[in-house]
Parts: sequence; C-alpha cells; structure tokens
Amino acid sequence: MSLPTARRSARALIAVAAVTAGLVVTQTSANADEDPRIEQYRQALAELKPLAQQPPCDEVPEPGRWDDAGTPDEGSDNVIISAHRGALTLAPENTLKSYEYAFAYGVDLVEVDVQQTSDGRFVAMHDSTVDRTTNGTGEVKNLTFDEVRALNAADYAPWIGSEYDGSQVASLDEILALAKRVGRGVELDIKGSVTDDSEVAELVGDYGLIEESILNTGDPQVLAAEPGARMIYNRDTWEPGFLIYEIAEVFKVFGSRLDEYSPESIAAAHDACSIVMPHAYDAGADQEVAQFQLARSMGADGVQTNQPALIVAAAGEAVDSELVVREADAQGDLCLVNASNGMGFPGKSVHLAKGKESLDLTTGNGGCASVPGMNWRGASVSFAGDDAVHASTGRLVPNVG
Repeated sequence: MSLPTARRSARALIAVAAVTAGLVVTQTSANADEDPRIEQYRQALAELKPLAQQPPCDEVPEPGRWDDAGTPDEGSDNVIISAHRGALTLAPENTLKSYEYAFAYGVDLVEVDVQQTSDGRFVAMHDSTVDRTTNGTGEVKNLTFDEVRALNAADYAPWIGSEYDGSQVASLDEILALAKRVGRGVELDIKGSVTDDSEVAELVGDYGLIEESILNTGDPQVLAAEPGARMIYNRDTWEPGFLIYEIAEVFKVFGSRLDEYSPESIAAAHDACSIVMPHAYDAGADQEVAQFQLARSMGADGVQTNQPALIVAAAGEAVDSELVVREADAQGDLCLVNASNGMGFPGKSVHLAKGKESLDLTTGNGGCASVPGMNWRGASVSFAGDDAVHASTGRLVPNVG
C-alpha cells in the first residue's frame, strides 16, 4: 500500500498514519526538499527499514537521472505480469477458476483482494460487501466463512446464466495452494476488514511463497513476521526522485497508475533494486496493450493487467500448450492446457480430423470441450495457436492412467 494520501482511502502505513492525517497531497511544493511530508515519510521508513531483509542491491545510484533520465531504463528482460483479480474477463473475478486461467497464461502473479470474515478466515473479495458480485448482501467482516462460501460468486453480468453461474468465492488458502502448485506468486491487496496484516503474511509464508509474492501493505508487523516479504508502494505524482529512491530501499515493488510514473521516477526506483509494474487497465480495456507498451518504453518491468492473454502476447512470452483427454473414453472431454502446469485455456478452437470427417470445437470451462457422440477415437487433434499460446497437436486417445 502507499504511504498515506488524502486522495486514497486505502490502507496506509501504520507507522505514519497519525502524523500525516490531513495533508493534501495534490499540492506540489515549489521546492520539493521543503515539503513537510518528506521528513514524515523518512520517519516511517526508518521504522520499517531495520525489519526488512532483502537481497543486497548492486546497483550504483545515478541521482542525476532522477531529474533527467535521458534514455529510459530497460525493464526486466522477463516481463513481470500480475493478473488483476485473476483473468476476470474469462471467469468471475476473485474465483478460483479466474486464477487458474491467469496461471494458464504463465503470469508471474495473480492479484488477490483479501477480506477477513467474522470468524477470522480470509477470502478473495474486492468490495467490502458481497452485494455486487454475489447473491448475498452484507459486509464480509460481518459474515462467517461458511456464509460467504455458500454464496454464488457469479451473480452479476456477464456471468449470470453462464457455465460459471454457481461459482464459489475463493478462499485465500485455495489460491495460495494453487500458486504453490504452479510455482508462481500472489499479489495480495489487503483490505480494511483484515484486523492483522501480519497474519496474512504468515499464511503466505506457510505456503512457502514469500519470495515469489507481494503484499500491498505498509504494516511494520508484516516485516516483523516475515522479514523477507516484499511490499508494494503505490506512488503518487508528488514524490521527488530522491524520496522514491529512499522508499525503494524498503518497498521493493512500485505499483499504481501508469500516469503517475515517468522515466525519471522509474530510474530512481531501479537504482534501489525495486521493480516497477503499474496498471495497464486504467485507460480502458481497448488500451491495455498500448498502456503496456508505453510502460515498457518508460522502463517499467511489467504491469498489472485485466487481460493477461493480451499482455503475454504483447510481451512476446507465449506459453506452450498441450491437448489432453480428461475422460476414460474417446467421447470424453478434450482439453487444451498449459503444457507446464495443466491449467486450461477457455475460448480456444480445437480441430478434430478422422478420415473424411472433421470437427471444430471451442473450449469452455477448464479449457475443455465435450467430444460429441460419434466415435472419434484415434482422431488427430490440433490447436493452431495464437499470439499468446503456442500451437499443439495430438491424437484422441483416452488417458486411462
């Protein structure tokens, strides 16, 4: 989370919340080093820095580039992609299927909004209430875990009446187990219902995912519990380069809106070995690829996206696919999955051919399509591939192992 701002009502650094109350951050100081917020931030960072244990930084700072970067930095060779609420255009947001689809595209992280139920359990829910996305009402913090889990998490357009109607709200444990299984991380946006951020960090640690993950918090207790935790700083536009550098010595990931970044601010963060991954979606769905490309041209290491397939394609990081049969007979389900982790790709066209007969199927839930009644045993199957997923071929032979 960011250091506190009046513009953002999101969770702020506990250490600095009291002293910065009431500051108007939309003002910009004519003389940045006279801005009273700088010393307040430094006081908060001084409390956090001794608790953090991060790998040594071997970058040599170039303060001159924090004012005029010249040629922008080159971002990470391997683009860092975080899927916002999972693949929310492919399945209902914050459901396990949405996270599975995101991981199918090989993303590094899935972004999870963490709420806490009345009995202390953690679930994935963006809003403080269940009203918008489920068939229930009320604040998550006033509902038990079982009450939240009994709700339909697809009770909103466009998912009502779809094959995902009846989906369950994902638990944080389920998502962490999934991330561990596919060898990826989570980006946790810890919401106001959570009473102790360090409990979330400890849970991530229990799954062995601290190094791969990011926590959107500024609570010193998180670092006390998990010193190796990476915290994300959601920057504003006012912070001078030297302060960004100091923040980056503690917060190893920078996020928030792309329009709050410049090549100079990115250079300052990089000089302290932090990564920068702003949003790609704030300008609208049809601008995500252009926003990603703009971010990369400024030196960003990656982005947070609503459409991981588009960003994977734009990054030139297409993943390998595999065609598998998930049933014990040839009239079962033919599934197109990520060859490395087994997560399915929905909405893809697969082709069957046997003798003079041929058939095109479109994958659905889980990346699978039901093979119709005609005996297609032995048929050749193929997926032509696209910009995000490599082509694959096979034969329709039941997997009876």
